[in-house]
Amino acid sequence: MDLRIRSIEASELELFQRTMGVPFFFDPPPGMAERFEKTIELERLRAAFDGEQMVATFGAFTLQMMVPGGKLPTAGTTVVTVLPTHRRQGLLRTLMTQHLGEVHERGEPLAALWASESSIYGRFGYGSASERAVTKIDKSDARLREPDDISGSMRMVDREQAIRVFPEVYDQAMQSRPGMSTRDRSWWEHRILADPKDLRFGASEHRRVVHVREDRPVGYVLYRTRTDSQSWETELHVVELIGTDSDSEKALWQYLFGVDLISTISYWNQAVDDSLRWWLEQPREMERKITDGIWVRPVDVIAALEGRRYSSPGSLMFAMRDALCPWNDGVYQLDVDDGGAARCRLTDGTPDLEWTPEGLGSAYLGGHRVEELGRAGVIRGSAEALRRADAMFAWDRAPWCPELF
Repeated sequence: MDLRIRSIEASELELFQRTMGVPFFFDPPPGMAERFEKTIELERLRAAFDGEQMVATFGAFTLQMMVPGGKLPTAGTTVVTVLPTHRRQGLLRTLMTQHLGEVHERGEPLAALWASESSIYGRFGYGSASERAVTKIDKSDARLREPDDISGSMRMVDREQAIRVFPEVYDQAMQSRPGMSTRDRSWWEHRILADPKDLRFGASEHRRVVHVREDRPVGYVLYRTRTDSQSWETELHVVELIGTDSDSEKALWQYLFGVDLISTISYWNQAVDDSLRWWLEQPREMERKITDGIWVRPVDVIAALEGRRYSSPGSLMFAMRDALCPWNDGVYQLDVDDGGAARCRLTDGTPDLEWTPEGLGSAYLGGHRVEELGRAGVIRGSAEALRRADAMFAWDRAPWCPELF
């Protein structure tokens, strides 16, 4: 075989997406390549070729992701596929190794992704950093224990109005939530609020509702409805629900619960610390499955650790071994002051913890307890050092990424 990896040209985008479609089980519809090109830099796409045939794809979005107390440049690893005919030939490892080297050269301390399979990415140093709740509730049980008189109003808006109004709400909500990423106008237009038929999967067009209070938008919900042709039952699917505070989130749920002729309400990606289950009259009646959200990989250990804030002052000396990013190998001293700011440096000392890239990725956003990871053997060290790290890395909001990328 004559396997080569290279960047692609704009004229190859349709072939790139047809190749992606084989392992991801879809046929690219007209216009998909053009939409994709609006939100990704062409130079960040890679493809592997066997002779003239494209056999693997790889790429990255350029993101700014919220981390505890801050925001860091992040490579959004994406469109990772290998044709079934070329699996287990080292292609994925080669693509990933090149990708992480390029991320490091670009000065992005982190890489993040959504894992198509949870068995794949730990071996490349990505750790499951956040969780999400997949929820569903029958309309008959969709009642709040203490309904509120909604302060302000709910307004249905068209796509252009949503492009103008939704970002203000999102940008405010994002500040306190690790795992969310900034969105520019192109991202809103061509990803979040894009509504072509191929993205509806038999459901309705987007329904867009904004919650306005004191003449300012404070929340929005984006949803679709789908009616079963046999039973005529209609399910309301929440695509994204964002509020700037608990009152706005509660008001949006109260609005959804009041939509007539609905049989069930579902949400594919609810934050695990969302307050809805505490507001419900019968919380047991809401189906709630917890699964993984984004996975995070440290690419530059010092920049990643100094780029976030911490909940408790303290010092840690830890060892890192990183086969794919050898520049991360070493022993580090992490010192956090009373204000939560950190200084991290290489040292010659004796470590009291041993991290893997996967373990640091899992703990980094504060979504998983260091002590829990220690009990599982993902992080190794003394009980006292694990407790100290646990207090330092904890954060008050669970990380959450509201969208696939």
